[in-house]
Amino acid sequence: MHSTRRVFAAFAALALLAAVPRHVQTADYWQGAAGTKNVPAQQAARALSWVETDVPGSQQISPLGVKTLLYTNPNRVMPGDPLYGPDEDEYAHTCGGARARGEARYRGLVLTNPRSRTLASMWRRSVDAHTHEAHFDAVFADEAVGTSYAQDNPCNYDFDDWIRAETQLFRGLGYPVIYNGLNHFDNHGIAKEIALNKSAAGGMMEECYAQLDADHRVGGWQWWATEETELDMARDSKYFFCYGRDLTPADQAHDGRMYTYASFLLTYDPRTTVLWEYYKTPSGGHVMPESQLVALDPVKRVTRVAQLRAPGGAYVREYRKCYLGGRFVGACAAAVNPDTAAHDLRLPGYNRTLTLQGSGIFDGGTVRITAARPPEDLQPLGAAIVFK
Repeated sequence: MHSTRRVFAAFAALALLAAVPRHVQTADYWQGAAGTKNVPAQQAARALSWVETDVPGSQQISPLGVKTLLYTNPNRVMPGDPLYGPDEDEYAHTCGGARARGEARYRGLVLTNPRSRTLASMWRRSVDAHTHEAHFDAVFADEAVGTSYAQDNPCNYDFDDWIRAETQLFRGLGYPVIYNGLNHFDNHGIAKEIALNKSAAGGMMEECYAQLDADHRVGGWQWWATEETELDMARDSKYFFCYGRDLTPADQAHDGRMYTYASFLLTYDPRTTVLWEYYKTPSGGHVMPESQLVALDPVKRVTRVAQLRAPGGAYVREYRKCYLGGRFVGACAAAVNPDTAAHDLRLPGYNRTLTLQGSGIFDGGTVRITAARPPEDLQPLGAAIVFK
């Protein structure tokens, strides 16, 4: 009898281990116009959950269990684009009758009309043509930000009405949609575009904890708004694509990568939160080895970022069960200082630290847990991931 129980316990432990993902949800460009051609499908599938790709790329990697995104932009078009048609009903117009212009840096770029039946029909036909040839799990809708960054406002423009029309446009497509627009913060808070969750499967935030600016690390109110957005998307059970845009070579960005990953872990939901980074690597792939750290079973439920602030001023979240590449490594905690002043960090019982080595995961980069104790303070825009 005791022997039977031991065997059952052993099988239960093995089943639990098999159920633990070997990495958090990750995304990248792969094949297609923007993706690397240097990482074979089998290798990419071991580190990636999602890829933005084309029909041939989807045909290769979708059968390996990787979810695929089809890029589209039904919101802004220019001559030569798949959705640029001859019907004036497709376009938004100024009160003077001219087509409303998009960003000045793109010659000929114009805004579409989200209420247009012509646009809805063209978008559906284009997506149908791609999905007839290959499997796509979701359709990416770029620039779902109303008239933000545009040169012209359409006649009688109202942002809320525009988003309601966009919501109906998504609903009419008949495919899961991931929209891009969550970095358009509203008065230093969550983007109003989050209302698109009513008909979308999820959304993307560019500059998510990592940005193109010289500082690279997102701090202050923008960091706070990003964390709040991550929490809200999880609460809505919507995919949140956290797209960091630091283009520093990965092997020269260890501090920035740690800051990004620790910030990501503070409020992530393993089921719906997706990390998409863009640090430069020799292979052109952008998955970092720290994504192999999966933190589960948080010590406390969190509904607002303020609940994570520790007495010393840093933001800390503890997890009871942490795994590195599928291997149990004990309890862990992520700690972040998004401020301009150093903060004390007191984490009794934690005596090991995550250390990054080298470049991306496709380029030989690795992570390991060292016997180094956590720092007693976190410098401005600093972070650490520590273990008991």
